Amino acid sequence: MIKFYNKLLIILTTVTVVSFLILGFFLHNSSYDLISKQQQKLLKTESQKIYNIAKKEPEKINEILDVFEQDIYLEKNGKVIYNSTENNTKLFKKEKKKAISDAKSFDEYFSVDKIDSEILYAKKYNDYTIAIAKQTDTISIIQKDIWKYLLLVLCFMLPLIYFVVRYINTSYIHPIKEVTYATKLLASGKYRVRVPESNVKETKELFINTNELARTLDDLNNEQKLQRNRLETTLENIPSATLMVDRDGVIVIANKTYHDLFDRVGNAEGQLFKDVMPNAEISQMMNESLKLEEPVFEQVEITINNVHNKFFEVSVIPVLSRRKRNLLGLVVVMHDITKLKKLEHMRKDFVANVSHELRTPITSIKGFAETLLDGAKNDPESLDMFLNIILEESNRIQSLVQDLLDLSKIEQNDEIPKEQISLTEIGEHTINTVANVAMKKDIEIINKIDENVISFGDKDKITQVLINLLTNAISYSPKSSHIVLTIKNDGDGQVISVKDNGIGISVDEQRRIFERFYRVDKARSRDSGGTGLGLSITKHIIEAHNGQIKVESEVGKGSDFIVKLFNK
Repeated sequence: MIKFYNKLLIILTTVTVVSFLILGFFLHNSSYDLISKQQQKLLKTESQKIYNIAKKEPEKINEILDVFEQDIYLEKNGKVIYNSTENNTKLFKKEKKKAISDAKSFDEYFSVDKIDSEILYAKKYNDYTIAIAKQTDTISIIQKDIWKYLLLVLCFMLPLIYFVVRYINTSYIHPIKEVTYATKLLASGKYRVRVPESNVKETKELFINTNELARTLDDLNNEQKLQRNRLETTLENIPSATLMVDRDGVIVIANKTYHDLFDRVGNAEGQLFKDVMPNAEISQMMNESLKLEEPVFEQVEITINNVHNKFFEVSVIPVLSRRKRNLLGLVVVMHDITKLKKLEHMRKDFVANVSHELRTPITSIKGFAETLLDGAKNDPESLDMFLNIILEESNRIQSLVQDLLDLSKIEQNDEIPKEQISLTEIGEHTINTVANVAMKKDIEIINKIDENVISFGDKDKITQVLINLLTNAISYSPKSSHIVLTIKNDGDGQVISVKDNGIGISVDEQRRIFERFYRVDKARSRDSGGTGLGLSITKHIIEAHNGQIKVESEVGKGSDFIVKLFNK
């Protein structure tokens, strides 16, 4: 594409050259007509003089006409009186007869030969017919002078046009380019750009307005950034999971609480809400709010990783335009009320669960004590057996109480003091700790612990987690089987996996195994002396470390408990 500067230069040059050509053509023809008329008038005057001389002094006609420089032909009543051929004009020889004839017929004749620069004039006066021919360079000289001066003026005009176009480019086009470039930068978000003010009156106001626009956009951008920072700060510090969703269901903003609860990777923005966290109840609430354009409030239970049951008080609020005519999107606020729900359930279930768990050992202790009082104490063998049973049941009660105290302590302290710990050392130490228990069932513990796996947490609590998971795996695995303990680094954290070949856990039970006092196989659990609190304690310890725990299991094929600890 040709630049405007070059295009203007070409146009003005073309217009000027064409104008000079048209002007030259016009002057060329006009000069020819004007000079021809002057020459015709001059020759007419001379023919009048010749006629007067021929009329008054016919006897001296030859002497007088010989003085003239033109070719002259004079006849009277068809008789040639004088014929001069000194200048030997070609036109005179070629068209003399025609000129005489036309003069006699039309009283006058005039002709010009541009090639030979000759003029022929014939005139009839009564009985006399006069023809005059002469050579003249006047027309060609004047025409040449016209083109010469036009060419000189054109040569002067072309540089002038160049400087004029350059001035226009410097004063008008270049400033417009600067403003155009500045507006491109403004459109790309660079609001600090400024253009130097022009001294040209016509463009000065444009420059001033452009700079004023840039300042206004810069102020608006700063204000928008400030408002956005305030909004982001507010959202990030809201303890409830908050989402801003557009009318198409695409997540625009998700705060930190939401990412901590549902999306550790932090890629929720830009995705459909139903793809990120599919939940039929919340989707129904969103559809209802979109249709009615009214807020919807409900309590929803959500299962995360098939392990964590979370209760949320969900508020879906439509965002309308200023005039409340158009729906812009939705704000979804999910307030975690899990602790309140758990506290409510805990109050209801605690007495029943504890009394149920204590009834069996207390009944056993009471029964054996009564048996001893009834006389069994006198039998040494019965006495030792009953006292051992009473001791085991007492230990069981003590273990149950200790687990309850540990669980209560963990629940009261959500944040656990963290320090740098070696999961490698903890894993190897735990294997040694449970080695005797595994050996009794001929169970092999396969060590797949990577070297130098470092995390942040409480060493004793993480050790307790590993002991609980390995003990459960041993308890629920058949004899002569194996258990795989895996500890490794994984992206943004560390992974602990305890995989067994035991009885497995059904999908329905996987959601409940982390509840207090819940047992997959109650008979086997009681035989092993379990309290039903081990996995509940494990879950609370991991959550206090801001980690995640989940189980992958299939009935009859074993279970895989996976713990993920994060670096942050």
